[in-house]
Amino acid sequence: MATVLIVDDEKNILTSLSRMLELEDFDVLAAGGGRAALETLETAEVDAVLLDVRMPDMSGLDVLARV
Repeated sequence: MATVLIVDDEKNILTSLSRMLELEDFDVLAAGGGRAALETLETAEVDAVLLDVRMPDMSGLDVLARV
């Protein structure tokens, strides 16, 4: 089963996307911001990342550059 990391600072988006992907049998991890996403990526093996571009702590583009 594939694991997807969802990164968004809006809780309702995290919840909605998580539910949709779980219904399609994906394992889902969620992070509420860029720094949390980087911490998650250090310890978890993920197959795909859904990444918000505009977040207050770190932009999605900055996260992408670090990954």
